[in-house]
Amino acid sequence: MRDRNNARAFTMVEMLTVIAIIAVLAAIIFPVAATVREQARRTTTMSNLHQIQVALKMYKQDNRVYPEVLLGYVEFDNNNPVPADRIRGSFLYQAYIRDINIFRSPNNPVNDKVSWKAVEVLLPDPNNPSQRVNEINGLLVTRPYYAFDSMDVGQTCPGSGVFEQHYSLYRPYVPTNNTAGPLDDMCQLQYNLPPENTIVTWVTDHRSCDSSGLPTAGSKDIVLLLNGTAKAIDSRIIKQKMTGSDPNFSTAGQNKLWCLD
Repeated sequence: MRDRNNARAFTMVEMLTVIAIIAVLAAIIFPVAATVREQARRTTTMSNLHQIQVALKMYKQDNRVYPEVLLGYVEFDNNNPVPADRIRGSFLYQAYIRDINIFRSPNNPVNDKVSWKAVEVLLPDPNNPSQRVNEINGLLVTRPYYAFDSMDVGQTCPGSGVFEQHYSLYRPYVPTNNTAGPLDDMCQLQYNLPPENTIVTWVTDHRSCDSSGLPTAGSKDIVLLLNGTAKAIDSRIIKQKMTGSDPNFSTAGQNKLWCLD
């Protein structure tokens, strides 16, 4: 009876102290948990890219060329898009990769299989096949891609709604004036023996951008090389490669802009 009567409640100071300790622990744990989750998602994307590379090599062995696209273009039935997992004109999907989710990164904000975008692409110039153009007869060249597809295309910044082509047989023509004359970039899948460090594609779903839509310092893209390596690379470097202004490009005489050192 004496112990029961002597029992007392927590004081206000004690309660505030406990709350403060919990708040401090939460402030420490939540950012760490978010970092761990993002790292797990990056690992999933890298695993997906590795499976893409294995399928890509098998396709090349069977067809003696690399595919035009990895998943496939949007197909329509009575002007309605066919879900991505039901297309018949696929390239790697079904024949080499059975799981449609391999083509989507876990950070892709689009998770339905019917949304699509007309994305600008590069094609050989009809008047000069050694060069590439994004317009023919004054019309912009586009192809319909599934927004679900993180491997062929991607948003310039997650959630921006602006899509760009990532996987391509053709890269921008970068002539070099050297003793051998103009020499196109050899790091392209259109050629018979591109170097093993040729960039196949990259995923921008893990990218972070500033208010102007440019990649921030520390932002990373997941890049797939032809040798099967998937790396987290500074997003700004990939952005600069797209414009031919990569400051780390040190082999200008050999035109290896689309290789990754």
